[in-house]
Amino acid sequence: MQKTKAINILISSWMLLILLSVIAIFLPTFIDNNNLYILSALMIVMIKGQQIVDVFMDLNNAPKLWRCLFLAYIVLLPIIIAGIYLM
Repeated sequence: MQKTKAINILISSWMLLILLSVIAIFLPTFIDNNNLYILSALMIVMIKGQQIVDVFMDLNNAPKLWRCLFLAYIVLLPIIIAGIYLM
């Protein structure tokens, strides 16, 4: 039963990653404002990064320090990119 649950989590996370990738591809057709487009794309990057860290790298079961370091990188890097781009 536990193995089936883990497989279901992996499949649902994989489907979410594909959905977010498709949304990112078609995002320019829905958003005309460049700044809003960049912020939306970076938000998608953060969500996808969080999914990869927690589900595929399985860091939600790792020591908190490692998980926090990886999640901080996933949050800080898009914030820095957005800050540089929007200046």
